[in-house]
Amino acid sequence: MRAGAFTNDTRLIIEARAMGVCEICMNAPIQQFHHRRPRGSGGTRRPETAYPSNGLALCSPCHATVESNRDESYRLGYLVRQQHDPEDVAVWIGGRFVMLTDSGLCKELPEEAD
Repeated sequence: MRAGAFTNDTRLIIEARAMGVCEICMNAPIQQFHHRRPRGSGGTRRPETAYPSNGLALCSPCHATVESNRDESYRLGYLVRQQHDPEDVAVWIGGRFVMLTDSGLCKELPEEAD
């Protein structure tokens, strides 16, 4: 297994959080697991790269869109810059921004005061 790859247990946590469908389109079945903070070509020594908060369950078309529209993907939290911890970066899922936890939960963001 490459350094930073998701374990089978982590994949099961991500899949359960996604309830079996792509976390972007919320319609198509899961086909791939995406690293929000990429591993890099040689893998990584950073353990959080393989944590559930760094993973998204995606269909192939949505995964291709994430990879080909990188600026938008960073804005929506589908990609996370190397200097950031994925657990601290909100991601757009189900029509709202949420925080992903390493236990496999989606936490709602607090309401902003007007």
